[in-house]
Amino acid sequence: MAGLKIGLVLSTNASYRRAVARGRPYSSWAPATLAVLAALVPTELKAEVRTFDLVRQKIPDDLPSCDLVGISAITCGAPFAYQLADDLRNRGVTVVLGGAHPTAVPEESLAHADAVVVGYGERTWPRLLRDFAEGRLQPLYRDFEDPFTSSVPFMDRSHLKGKGYFFDRVVEFSRGCPNGCSFCSVAGMNNGRVYCRDRRELMEELTALGKSVLFLDSNFTGNPDRVRPLWEGLRDARIRWYCAASLRFASDPELVDLAAVCGCRGVLIGFESINEASLRSSRKSFNHPREYSEAVARLHRRGIPVLGCFVFGLDGDGADVFERTVDFVSRAKVDLVRYAVATPFPGTPLHERLQREGRLISGNWEEYDTEHVVFRPLRMTPEQLREGHRWAYRETYRLSRILSRVRARSLPRSLIANLGFRSLAYTFDDLQGETE
Repeated sequence: MAGLKIGLVLSTNASYRRAVARGRPYSSWAPATLAVLAALVPTELKAEVRTFDLVRQKIPDDLPSCDLVGISAITCGAPFAYQLADDLRNRGVTVVLGGAHPTAVPEESLAHADAVVVGYGERTWPRLLRDFAEGRLQPLYRDFEDPFTSSVPFMDRSHLKGKGYFFDRVVEFSRGCPNGCSFCSVAGMNNGRVYCRDRRELMEELTALGKSVLFLDSNFTGNPDRVRPLWEGLRDARIRWYCAASLRFASDPELVDLAAVCGCRGVLIGFESINEASLRSSRKSFNHPREYSEAVARLHRRGIPVLGCFVFGLDGDGADVFERTVDFVSRAKVDLVRYAVATPFPGTPLHERLQREGRLISGNWEEYDTEHVVFRPLRMTPEQLREGHRWAYRETYRLSRILSRVRARSLPRSLIANLGFRSLAYTFDDLQGETE
């Protein structure tokens, strides 16, 4: 079969789809998934490929005219992905499901698809498409091996244009993380391994992107021996870059100095909790709250702003955790903050433990979005967790709090970013209303 019509859909939950329907989609940076999958389509199939990110776009009426539709879904996007898949299959369209959620629960996903991709797609997706073209599609395609063992095509960035992303110069250097945090789906998928792209190939791609890029890696510093030579290449090319890293990076003065010299202009740090007990319960005891303030100050001294991420509701958290965390954020002058409700994603040790302890209170995957409370916390009520999460956002992004955190040397840019994040503080009633 030649001249295939392929549709690629990135599914999401109701709140994002509702925002798109209102004509006011949430601002976001570009994801890599659709651009990577489009680039992996074998050229001999001469396929017409169309992509749809439901965080930014509506589903087109003519999607059922495709020969095959691939739907990628995280957990909160799974219910709609299943609904869409069922509708398309009823119309005679072949449907493939993949992504984090189908990887965690392939049997569940197979009930809604002709085939499921488990794990990485660099090898399985092209093989699946060739099998489909030859009439021998298999129900399950599985691959957890190094996705970068051979040269992979660059993203097809044409599929990132026109979707209204506030930043589309995104790139990926590595996959995986050496840490084994119990709430993280990345750890379960990679078993502590970190896979890295060929540095020379990546630099070729980066050179074409311009002078400012965002690395989408879950933990950009997960393999320091491989990342140092890359940073030196970024320095020589005078590329400014942003990334996500662990506290281990921020606690290493030599590594922070090197990152600053090599062009780092912002870093997301997963602090997760200010409670030692909560960190121990989530297998993140390598984070030490006593080091947080100095880590932030060290990054600031080198001119690197910090987006700090915190998780509420872990087993060491009582009802006082919200005020204590907000106060720490103000004292340490964390530039931007993202608060999440602890969420036991399927396939993670946290989900297995809470299920075993009988503490899960919701089986609605759409609520597994880090904003809803889907389990009974150990030291507070679900209502206290829900309201405390909302309060922390609103308190952190009060104008007086923002002004107390914004540093003079980065005043205009930091103030604008904080005011943008401030809008998040007022979205949670809408988020809760979608599924409660």
